[in-house]
Amino acid sequence: MRIILFITIVTMVLPLRIFALQLNDSIDYAGFLKTEIRLKNNTDNSHQHLSCLKNTFDIGFDYRLSENWSFFFHPRFFYDFAYDIREQEEFDRTQHYMGHTQRTEWLRDCYLDYNSDNLDIRLGKQQVAWGHMDIPILDKVMPFDLTNWFLPDLADMRIPLWMAKIDYSPKLNSTIQLLIIPDFEASRVALPGAPFSFSAYNNFYNLTQSLPILVGTVPFNTYLNNIYVDTIFPGKQFENSTFGVRFSSMLGNLEYTLNWLYGFTTSSYLYEEDTVATFVPGAPPRIELSSYNSRRFKRIQMMGLSFAKSFVDPGLLEGITLKGEFAYIHDEPTYYGTSGSRELTEVSDKYNWGIAIEKDVVKNTTLSLQVIQFIVDKDKRFDPTTGTVYKVLDTSTYGVIDKVETSIALKLMTDFMYERVKPEITVIYQEDNQGRIVPKVGVEVRDNLWLKIGYAHFYGRQDSSNGQFRNNDQLMMEVKYTF
Repeated sequence: MRIILFITIVTMVLPLRIFALQLNDSIDYAGFLKTEIRLKNNTDNSHQHLSCLKNTFDIGFDYRLSENWSFFFHPRFFYDFAYDIREQEEFDRTQHYMGHTQRTEWLRDCYLDYNSDNLDIRLGKQQVAWGHMDIPILDKVMPFDLTNWFLPDLADMRIPLWMAKIDYSPKLNSTIQLLIIPDFEASRVALPGAPFSFSAYNNFYNLTQSLPILVGTVPFNTYLNNIYVDTIFPGKQFENSTFGVRFSSMLGNLEYTLNWLYGFTTSSYLYEEDTVATFVPGAPPRIELSSYNSRRFKRIQMMGLSFAKSFVDPGLLEGITLKGEFAYIHDEPTYYGTSGSRELTEVSDKYNWGIAIEKDVVKNTTLSLQVIQFIVDKDKRFDPTTGTVYKVLDTSTYGVIDKVETSIALKLMTDFMYERVKPEITVIYQEDNQGRIVPKVGVEVRDNLWLKIGYAHFYGRQDSSNGQFRNNDQLMMEVKYTF
């Protein structure tokens, strides 16, 4: 039945092309059909298995109502057949949530546009990008879909929200942008057992599954009775909305922005609310332990700036584009503990910055180098009850990280045969010798038909953000037909 449904969606393309001949000039549409295949290369066991066979149907309609008004509607549907083909236990746990479009995810964009000389208004479901970097710094407006880590493009990873975006230009080359976002969505992560599930989530899931085995075997007749975890989302009141302001302008050929964002974290953070030890009369006496935990989203403020400048005058800097971003995040929740174990969740200020240099090194070849640092104001916390000093932890792995974490991103792009063959390679290197290397090549087989093949290699310690996937290298293939 699912295959029939997907074939039905695919066959919609031909009627749309026929129908397009009857449309007037006020309606435009564009879309694509895409099949993605990924083979997981498990370096421990030296074998491969299918981790993705995803088919996507995407189409967008742009209807011009008048000279100033237009309406855009953009649905997207997908189904991942890997969750049907594979019958391993880990895929069974995640199939319902990872294998196909959930809830209202099918609606990517749906907004009404008003455009004039100095005022643009967009109302509806949309996405807003504030940053330039391959590793997001200022790009904090939207939640992200991290179910495939950072392998997809950022535009596909952002989760659109219902909002009002107002851009006003008080003078030439200057714009004030106001964002009012009453909608809330959390960033998505892969569920335990999925190919790119976080090691911290997997460890916690395995702990909860092992509790029945521990009963009766732990010392002192202690019974681990219950572990409760509730996720508490922000309320629907208007005061829980996210608000953002950005001012952008030009100084000569230097473009800059000033940014302010006031909203909730898009990721939830674990808090231990209560741990109860109950003495239960009986023979023999025993202690029952129950723990209540919650995952919460906390209010934060972000203030930042960005700049971009291209050097066009003859000289040593000719052809170089320089970009930079800085973000100060106030009171962001942070995990503290020992390697592999979270003990405290407390707020800390963060200072994140990055600079990028882009240059055409030879004909049709562009080199991009980005240096990024993430700085935690409070990298250690003292617990007076135990006398222990806890260090700051990686959110996804509970591995210990430094006060200053440095990342270097290098990307080399070129093309051949009049842009019909486009190879590129991206190298992300982070401190403690961890990162990922992703070479890809795209080939235009014919008009509207693209073939892409690539490989994602992860390396590093298992408690590092990229190293947690070091046994999860991916051979990637993609066929895309646009219309």
